[in-house]
Amino acid sequence: MTFHRLASCLLLCSLSLLAAPLRASDVFTHISPESERDQRTLYFRDLLQLALEKTRDSFGDYELRAAPPMNRVRMRQIVQTRQYPNLFVADSQRPAAESGELDYVRFPVELGILGYRICFVSPQQADAVARVNTLAQLQQFLHGQGRGWQDAEILRHGGFKVQEIDSYERLFKLVARGRIDLFCRGANELFIEQELHRDLPDLIVDRRVALHYTFLHLFYTHKDNQAAIRRISVGLKLAWQDGSLQQLWLRHFKPSLDQARLHERQLFELPNPLLKGIDFDYDAYHYDPVTGHFGPGLP
Repeated sequence: MTFHRLASCLLLCSLSLLAAPLRASDVFTHISPESERDQRTLYFRDLLQLALEKTRDSFGDYELRAAPPMNRVRMRQIVQTRQYPNLFVADSQRPAAESGELDYVRFPVELGILGYRICFVSPQQADAVARVNTLAQLQQFLHGQGRGWQDAEILRHGGFKVQEIDSYERLFKLVARGRIDLFCRGANELFIEQELHRDLPDLIVDRRVALHYTFLHLFYTHKDNQAAIRRISVGLKLAWQDGSLQQLWLRHFKPSLDQARLHERQLFELPNPLLKGIDFDYDAYHYDPVTGHFGPGLP
């Protein structure tokens, strides 16, 4: 074989390797928003991508795909089927106990901020809620929550009346129209959602109270995706160590937290009876909105 033919062969071989499709284990899937105005999944997508980028050198290239929109009940069914390759969903810790098909990444993806809740309030009850001074007074109002959301169980355990609704978008309309009294959201979510629902002029924010309960969102996937779990775990911890995870978190959530002014609100603490079986120190990563500090994280 002449030198030129050898060089051409080597070039073709290298190009074919570059064009080779990714292995199935290198394809990851995230959940799409439920609606055009739903931004809840965007941070989770960006966080997955950050973890994958941090591990590109050590674990190889990857492709991040989007699964179709689905509500939380459907999401919990799909993640058990392996219908999508390495599907990671951000969910509360209950599915681990309820399904032997799932495992999770040992990292609190929202750094605890979702446990700080402020509420949309119906126009009819806004003045009454603004006069609340005790938990017993606050318990007189009807809360709306999504069907299958862990918040509904936490609120009921705390003595609140809760109506569960199938549609995320419908909850905003119900509170604006006075069909429910309160629709409480994460302090990092509410003002973004208010801006996205400008077509509902009666969608107003209570300025008086806040709720807090320990609330974990974790990245869940099928238990057979152990290599993918290891990669995401390594990537998140690398991003925490170099500060890029905290920067991503602040970029998504700090503007809303500044608007929430949690330090000026009357804060009611509620227990979360559903915190069971978590086998890592999630408090080490949590953000304190009063001090503005992140937990110490890794040693």
